[in-house]
Amino acid sequence: MNRRRQHGFTLVELVMTITIFVVLTLIAVPYLGTFVQSQRVKNAAMDMSSSVIYARSEAIKRNAQIDITANTGGWGNGWRVLSGGKSLRSYDAYTNLDIAAKNGSATLSFGGDGRMVTSADSFQVKPTEANTKQQPLCVAVGTSGRVTTAGGPC
Repeated sequence: MNRRRQHGFTLVELVMTITIFVVLTLIAVPYLGTFVQSQRVKNAAMDMSSSVIYARSEAIKRNAQIDITANTGGWGNGWRVLSGGKSLRSYDAYTNLDIAAKNGSATLSFGGDGRMVTSADSFQVKPTEANTKQQPLCVAVGTSGRVTTAGGPC
């Protein structure tokens, strides 16, 4: 009697593997939307923080005033880092996010010493979707130019 060795999977093994994969996928999908939304809020807050740090360092390096100006329609539509009207960096609009300055300002300015020429301000970054579990992030800019990010409204 000659026995041949079989290779591959049986139908039962294949069906069980697919069933386990489907169940795990169904468990993970609701959390994926929340994760993506959370990352969008964090990325926008990080972009705001990094542009403030960049503007301050450029002001010190150039010993000149550097401005961060919101695009038309507000901070949620993006902003630009300017030196004497020349754009150094620009940030595009963020989808499904609202970025609002607490004082309603449209410009932040740093002098050549790295201190703010305009008053200190904070920015609230939050999702625009109504059914969100993501809390807003607050990006606060002090008069010395120091940036802090904290969870919760400003």
